[in-house]
Amino acid sequence: MSTVLVVDDDPISRDFMRTLLGYRGHQAYEAADGDTALALARRRLPDAVITDVMMPNLDGYELARMLRSQPATSHIPIAFSTAHYGQDEIEPMARACGVRDVIFKPAQPGMVLATIDALLGSVAGAGDAISEAGFGPQPEPPVDDLPARWHRFAEGLAERLAETHRLTRSGTWDLDPDAGMIVLSTGLSDLLRLPSTSVRLEQLRQHVHPEDLAKLVALSEDTRRAGEPRIAEVRIADLDGVVHELIVSCRTDTQSRQPGESAPIVWGVAQDVTEIRRAQRNNLNVQGRWLAERRAVDSFHQAVLPRKLPTVAGVGLGAIYLAAPERLDIGNGWCDVQQIAGGRVLLSVGEVAGHDQPAVAVTSSVLAALRAYAFEDPDPARLLTRLNRLLTGTFEGDMFVTAVVAVYDPDTECLCVANAGHPLPLVVVPGSDGDPKAVPLQRRGPALGIFADAEFTRQHLTMPPGSVLCAYTDGVIDCHDGPMAAGARRLPYAVTKVFSEVAADQVEQPPDAQDLAERIVVEMLGGNSPDDDVCVAVLWTSA
Repeated sequence: MSTVLVVDDDPISRDFMRTLLGYRGHQAYEAADGDTALALARRRLPDAVITDVMMPNLDGYELARMLRSQPATSHIPIAFSTAHYGQDEIEPMARACGVRDVIFKPAQPGMVLATIDALLGSVAGAGDAISEAGFGPQPEPPVDDLPARWHRFAEGLAERLAETHRLTRSGTWDLDPDAGMIVLSTGLSDLLRLPSTSVRLEQLRQHVHPEDLAKLVALSEDTRRAGEPRIAEVRIADLDGVVHELIVSCRTDTQSRQPGESAPIVWGVAQDVTEIRRAQRNNLNVQGRWLAERRAVDSFHQAVLPRKLPTVAGVGLGAIYLAAPERLDIGNGWCDVQQIAGGRVLLSVGEVAGHDQPAVAVTSSVLAALRAYAFEDPDPARLLTRLNRLLTGTFEGDMFVTAVVAVYDPDTECLCVANAGHPLPLVVVPGSDGDPKAVPLQRRGPALGIFADAEFTRQHLTMPPGSVLCAYTDGVIDCHDGPMAAGARRLPYAVTKVFSEVAADQVEQPPDAQDLAERIVVEMLGGNSPDDDVCVAVLWTSA
């Protein structure tokens, strides 16, 4: 039985690996980050290590480097597991720090078991190491040829390390405090456009950003004093004056100290992340502009919609507007309730479509015109006719508007509705058997803003006490888990279900239409964010 150290910040991944190791008869012990794993490995040497690459604190790459750098753990076979890197990205990094195998998540159990068997099948023989490094199986050579094979093996690792540095824009550096010299790898020297790979420390300090110089000095001193690796991010100008942002790691090499040297050699790796940081800053700027524009659109649209619904005897009113969180083209929907002459209620729900005009600007114009026309003539069909003439004569391009306009008279219990290309509103009527029935109003005319001579018809019906009119935009039925047609079929069942629940909760109270509207939205969205603006308006009659 072998002992395997499993390192992963994801508990599910650790459980998965522990199960497979147990299936093979091996024992696993676990760590959630590289620092903990390193401490465990020092106390109890594992036969192999399987580590995730991206983890908090000490990541898998640095963990492998540190295990390889210590004599007690340098022989332990290591495998990476990763869900973030592709094969071309991770394999050069793995080979550069002596990692034998890579498990790509999500992995099939059979593939993981094969990797575990290969990892534990033969531990750290010289011939196996050379074969795993990529030189292929070879017959056992004479003893005299072993130095040549090790030389080829070292050349192969050096080539892979150089390719890793090239792809990651990185390189190594060594600092000799006694000599006051810093030796850079060729790639790092070329990156900073230095004339030589050996530079006096004072000469290099002149190119460090003044704000980062103290950070760099402290990095070296802390590493020498504590003996633990340190990382900092600094800015260094090359000889052409171009500023490079570098992530610099720093560690000590006590084993290479020569007799008479007063301090250990300090070495590390530097990676140029200038382009990465520039992209991050650009992304933050884009996000900032997006959020500023989104706040402006939200504020403008909220100012257009009614802040408070009117109070009308014999009628409960509710309205809800919910904007799609990840979109800028919001403000294309509205729901509006106004009290007009004779104690009647004017309810409208609509949506702007098209790309030539900012949706929120068209919405405000349409809603203002609709309210103005209603004071002169609140007839729903004639309102839509006048609004259509305004849109066809004012706006150009592919813009059009869909809308439902309804007028309800509490005295006569009469509802008059006209529809211009909008999703069919529902009327919910309490059934004689106690079960409510949701009936869609089927009459629908053309959308507004397309045909100048379009005509619209009105539909009259009686709404007895306890009835509900529910008008909405298609953001309610545009569900995440299916097509819009499925959402339209599901809506009547959702509305009657919520209607029964609210009615049961408020037996001895006036109907709470606002609660009904909010519950309809929750029931239809199922806890998800909407893909489009959601508007729902509810009119609930009472005795």
